[in-house]
Amino acid sequence: MSLSLVIANKNYSSWSMRPWVLLKQFDIEFEEVMLKFNSREWDDFLSRYSPSRMVPVLWNGRPGSGKATWESTAIIEAIAEWYPHLPIWPRDAHARNCARCMVAEMHAGFRPLRTAMPMNIRARLPGLGMTPEVATNIARIEALWRDVRENFGTRTSSPFLFGDFSAADAMFAPVVMRFATYQPKLAQDTVAYCEAVKTALGVAAWIADAMAEIEFVADDEPYNFAIKP
Repeated sequence: MSLSLVIANKNYSSWSMRPWVLLKQFDIEFEEVMLKFNSREWDDFLSRYSPSRMVPVLWNGRPGSGKATWESTAIIEAIAEWYPHLPIWPRDAHARNCARCMVAEMHAGFRPLRTAMPMNIRARLPGLGMTPEVATNIARIEALWRDVRENFGTRTSSPFLFGDFSAADAMFAPVVMRFATYQPKLAQDTVAYCEAVKTALGVAAWIADAMAEIEFVADDEPYNFAIKP
């Protein structure tokens, strides 16, 4: 199977991060196709490479000529279907159901957090973006992480939500990035989980690439509009 993943800037594109990290973490071979925001490549190729004109898109074959799977959660499900021998989802049925619920909640929810604290891996903006609605989102995320860790994660020595790294960890990796950037006050168990995620192979590789980017996208820099790297 020949896979190509179309993504945007690693510093900013939280939805691109999710399937990229999952593929990398499970050592699934793929070609990365980067269309950076506000670039000529974005203008020239997005409509050809993405049926929805959004990223990410996973192509089975060459972008624009193979079979496309767009939207992050659909990509996760496709990867799990194509590689059933890999624990993309937890093996335990109850844990798997909880993981799918978490992924769906992340996909559909937490809009105040996502809006007020956009992903910006290079930046350090402690205290910015905090509102009562964001605080409510963070409290929900911490409770969610704590609940599944206590019920499933502690069954193994692995530090992730359900023990071993899974689609749920990939889905919440951009939240971990936001916590590193905006540095809200977090419980100790949340901090420990965030540190584990940041050192996961796939996440660490994404962070390294994001830190090396130099592009400044004003729409994703509400707090640094006049400060270019």
